[in-house]
Amino acid sequence: MLKSLYIKDYAIISELTVDFDSGFNVFTGETGAGKSIIVGALSYLIKGKADPSVIRNGASKAIIEGVFSVDEYMRPILEEADIDFDDELIIRRIISRDNRNSIRINQCSVTLSFLSDLFSEHIDIHSQKDSQYLLNHRNHLILLDRYVENGDLLKEYGERYSVYRKAQKEYDSLLNETYNEAEIEFIRFDLDELEKASLDPEEEADLEAKEKRYKSAEKYLNSLNSALELYDGEEGISERLTALVRELNLDDEGIRQIRDGIESLSYDLSDKIDEVRRILDSFNEEDLNIDRIEERLYTYSRLRRKYGLDTEGLVQKKEELKERLRFFEDKDFVIAEKKKEVDFKLKEALDLADTLHQRRFEGAKTLEDRIVRECRDLMLENASFSVRFEKGDLGSRGYDETEFLVSMNKGESLKPLRNVASGGEISRLMLALKSIFTSLSDTSLVIFDEIDSGVSGRTALAIGQKMAKIAKRTQVMTITHLAAVAACADSHYYIYKSDETDQTTTKIRSLNRDEIISELAFISNADDSETSRKAAEELYLQAQESVRS
Repeated sequence: MLKSLYIKDYAIISELTVDFDSGFNVFTGETGAGKSIIVGALSYLIKGKADPSVIRNGASKAIIEGVFSVDEYMRPILEEADIDFDDELIIRRIISRDNRNSIRINQCSVTLSFLSDLFSEHIDIHSQKDSQYLLNHRNHLILLDRYVENGDLLKEYGERYSVYRKAQKEYDSLLNETYNEAEIEFIRFDLDELEKASLDPEEEADLEAKEKRYKSAEKYLNSLNSALELYDGEEGISERLTALVRELNLDDEGIRQIRDGIESLSYDLSDKIDEVRRILDSFNEEDLNIDRIEERLYTYSRLRRKYGLDTEGLVQKKEELKERLRFFEDKDFVIAEKKKEVDFKLKEALDLADTLHQRRFEGAKTLEDRIVRECRDLMLENASFSVRFEKGDLGSRGYDETEFLVSMNKGESLKPLRNVASGGEISRLMLALKSIFTSLSDTSLVIFDEIDSGVSGRTALAIGQKMAKIAKRTQVMTITHLAAVAACADSHYYIYKSDETDQTTTKIRSLNRDEIISELAFISNADDSETSRKAAEELYLQAQESVRS
């Protein structure tokens, strides 16, 4: 969520700071006071390209700074970018007339692309003119899957689909693969060489360790012999331990326990000394001859240089050469077997795609009913909503192609959501959709910019109630001219112009309860009379009660 916003020398704003609460935040004020400018500054902070025209007249630069709380979805992105954070992010943008622009997150410089990606799924700014993710038909299948909770099934399908695609690529490669006799001879020669070499990464590592040890054989022999002398020699550790145990042979329970412990340690030490003897004896074994070791290591080194591969790569290449030779010697059989594998993997993927389709189709019916109910709440009595399905090619999400269709009036045919004319009705429809889909996404802040234009009365109150409902899960901000919408808010901010200096500037302040009543009265009747205040208070109490219930 957005916790605070600081703006300096942006458009007609000289300087302002405002702290925000969670829940439903509403902005009111006279036309032209700068309400949309504040929303524009927030949008610019997140995704706007540097544009000196936004700088206030007479200033050299504009500054926009927002403080956001960090959610779980941002953490891995920030960690990967090595950006330090606790529970807050301070986003600061400076736009200069001399193009010395900067974007910082917690004092770390970032690109606009990174900033936009970080917040792309977290902040949704909606106005009558924007298209947002709901209008993009490519997102409709994703939204439907979220609604149906297809996450686990999609993951399983994606794994099956990837296996099928891999098998299909291998099959296509086999169909296009041809060899002449000269190429086959080369394959046979390389395969024979690699098979005779009998390469094994574990053997190579063991040989390298033995080579290192034998190259310092004198040091090893001296050290190991000295160690054995310390243990086995006259008055060595073994003899002294035996004497120690003998001296502790007393009729005392405490001493007896100590003696038993020393005896146990003596046995463990004896086992370790036996391992030292085995290592020492290995220097004399014929199969560990240093010449044989170096000859074997040279084979590994020569083949690595020849083929430009490490030992594991050489082992894999040997298997690949076997497959290529087998394919040449029995091409029809190999292709037929691979085709069987492709068909089997395709059937597995299609079976899951069918399951996905059925769940989507059933879920779409409940979604259609739910959206129509949300529309009725917003006085869109004649609105119809449908999810259109078409079968496309098998892809990463199955074979379904979906699109949301709507009709706003009786007798009208259903049309794609993106083709419906903008205006008050489509704004309310978008609000109905967002009341459902916002809770299914990672959105932490939704901003509505005067989407209630052209409505009044019960419809306005319904819009306010719907925004308050969304605000139970997600921070909501809206600009409104309607008292019924503003009355539903948790926090109310008043935006106004000030002419205290030689330039007009926009200011903002948070209203207390009495000030809210006065503002609602003014919005409703353009006055602050006792009658207007009483009506405004009744509206406020009614709206707040309806939101709570």
